[in-house]
Amino acid sequence: MAQEKYLPPIARIAEDCVNCGICVQECAFLEEKGSPKHLAEEWLAGRGGGFPFECNLCGLCRGVCPDDLDPSAMILAMRRELVARGEGDLRQHRTLRAYEKRGTSSLFSWFYLPENCKTIFFPGCALPGSRPHVFTSLFQLLQELLPDLGLVFDCCTNPSHDLGNEAHFKKTFGELCDILLRHSVQKVLVACPSCYRLFEEHGAGLRVGMIYEELGQAGRIFRQERRQVTVHDPCGVRFSGKVQDSVREILRQSGLEVREMAHSRATSFCCGEGGAAGFLRPDFSRVWTDKRVAEASAMQVVSYCAGCTSSRDRRAGSAHLLELLLNPESALEGGAKVSKAPFTYWNRYRLKKRLQRQLQGGVCGSRQELSGKKVS
Repeated sequence: MAQEKYLPPIARIAEDCVNCGICVQECAFLEEKGSPKHLAEEWLAGRGGGFPFECNLCGLCRGVCPDDLDPSAMILAMRRELVARGEGDLRQHRTLRAYEKRGTSSLFSWFYLPENCKTIFFPGCALPGSRPHVFTSLFQLLQELLPDLGLVFDCCTNPSHDLGNEAHFKKTFGELCDILLRHSVQKVLVACPSCYRLFEEHGAGLRVGMIYEELGQAGRIFRQERRQVTVHDPCGVRFSGKVQDSVREILRQSGLEVREMAHSRATSFCCGEGGAAGFLRPDFSRVWTDKRVAEASAMQVVSYCAGCTSSRDRRAGSAHLLELLLNPESALEGGAKVSKAPFTYWNRYRLKKRLQRQLQGGVCGSRQELSGKKVS
């Protein structure tokens, strides 16, 4: 049997896309810009522009493609080409780049790796900042389940990845993985779907899992009044059936009835925040939010991404799964307390300082200290 010819993402779409129009019907970006095949051919002909940064990189196009082509991988490749040509440093992204830089700095990063630590909890940037009370309860619960659990406050550098700065992402994310592997860490437990995707795709030598699998298997589910909810699946785990199944199982164990929306799992709509597209085209972001709000109708929406939940909260009620598990009454009634910038930075800093006092022994330090860099 002949081996299939490898083609880079842009050439693959130019050659194999048949212009069926299914993805164009689903996506406001493609509806305006043209089919993936058209974009690929224009790009290869040297008629590309800055349009790749207007895409949400959500992957719905792949989710609905009958031939399993991945136009979002093509758009990411285009972004990388723009960065390599010096055309990807857009002023609209300065806030996002600064957010990432702070997350990896000695001010906010901190590693706690106790003796015999094989598994660490990597909560990401959004959860500790927006919901410090949820993080605290969750970490205490995870420590009961996994006594030798470590903790890492750091940024996975998803912004650099999605903005096409491949060299910086590989260097910075690689540094994070090297620190963990050097200290014999084998598994990373995450609360953020974007972190999950990056560790799964780029964390060579490390296994990754979402916390819901641990909580479900341990039976740490709080029973609540039976009612109907629907699930918004974040783009980062669009093709991770194991994660999606664990979320639905945990909801069922808690006594809630899950009713699926027409677009869920691999075909889930983006919340509007993906790919940093909103910095250039907030109108596209609003289209995605409108689609999700309309499809959910009056159903209570549960998501397991802090960013998705906050995005939807601006238009309609949405509960984060962790709020639902740890504080169900306020979550279902829309009373969950969620912090926004600049208070998110203060929350992360306070959590770090408090845990530095509480967690002793083993290996502790900032990213800079553990990687041997000079701390500025």
